[in-house]
Amino acid sequence: MLAARLQTEGFEFTDMTILRIEQGKRFVPNYEIVTIANYFHVSADYLLGTEGKE
Repeated sequence: MLAARLQTEGFEFTDMTILRIEQGKRFVPNYEIVTIANYFHVSADYLLGTEGKE
């Protein structure tokens, strides 16, 4: 579902792409992080684990 949604946003994502991201085997550029954060209705800082850190 996530891959299909990202494809509608103009990104070339497949289920394998998502798996590689989850496994830490694929670099995720900042513009993709923003799109993924928007999909999940969270901040990019939340996805990166930096939300609330000083």
